[in-house]
Amino acid sequence: MTPSSAVLYARLMTGARFRHLQAFAAIAEFGSAQRAADAIGLTQPAVTHLVADLEEFLQCPLFHRHARGMRMTDMARELLPFVQRSLATLEAGTQFVAFRQSSGHSIVRVGAIHGAVNGLLVRALPAFGRAKPDILVQLQEANAAESSALISNREVDLMLCREPSVWPEGWEFAELLPDRLVVVAGPRHPLVRKRGLRLADLLDEMWLMLHPATHARKTFDALMAEHGAVARYRKLEVRSSAMVLAQLQSETLLTLTPYSVMRQFIDMGQLALLDVTDMPALPPLGILSVREERGEAANVLKDYLFRYAAKHP
Repeated sequence: MTPSSAVLYARLMTGARFRHLQAFAAIAEFGSAQRAADAIGLTQPAVTHLVADLEEFLQCPLFHRHARGMRMTDMARELLPFVQRSLATLEAGTQFVAFRQSSGHSIVRVGAIHGAVNGLLVRALPAFGRAKPDILVQLQEANAAESSALISNREVDLMLCREPSVWPEGWEFAELLPDRLVVVAGPRHPLVRKRGLRLADLLDEMWLMLHPATHARKTFDALMAEHGAVARYRKLEVRSSAMVLAQLQSETLLTLTPYSVMRQFIDMGQLALLDVTDMPALPPLGILSVREERGEAANVLKDYLFRYAAKHP
């Protein structure tokens, strides 16, 4: 009979050590018990024994053994991301302890969507660092799906995002900064000089493809459907700001985007806004945070961001 998840978890908690996970991850990376042993400072028999133990705990094979090394089973390939996240979290925890012991400084963990980073944090965090040099800010940039995971797993103290439809019990959301949808192009795009454009005037233009999970992409698809149009796309879907900038500067392309996402490039004159008069509304950026259990550093940063956003919208 296949053991339940509760039974497997109890076995791991009773018999497994972090060395078991480290050995598994190392063999998955190097494809060889000997190379894995060299990488983590153990002997080859010790690494082999650790993986055999883990297979016994889980009651499933994790590797196919062959003359040239060890190859992951399908089960191991799907298990690997969970193990890697566990080890990475443990490493981050030890870094936190070492930092606090050596410096006495406080740490606040911040997650932020792309618009919050480019629209606010690139301006606010340098000033915060000068004002509060005793607080270390650990920033993770995340998309909507990644943000949900960071919140659910309590991996951040503050999450800068748009208001989610639901969030875990004990969290609260407060609006921080207004935002809007804009059409952006390179400074030399011929439409930059035109005034009073409407979205219907732009349907036949070439557009830079947006990620399908973003609010802007969903809005763009709805607009195209409303006008019975089929978008002409430059088919390169990226999350890299540098790549988006390069595409818009080098080609005659447009993109529909939150102003916050491109604000840094617009302020520097690297990109330009089109004068489009009928843009749809966009929810503001805000801060999602634990209601009662925030540390002092998180409270200090949260208060600072609200004051900064009020003075520098």
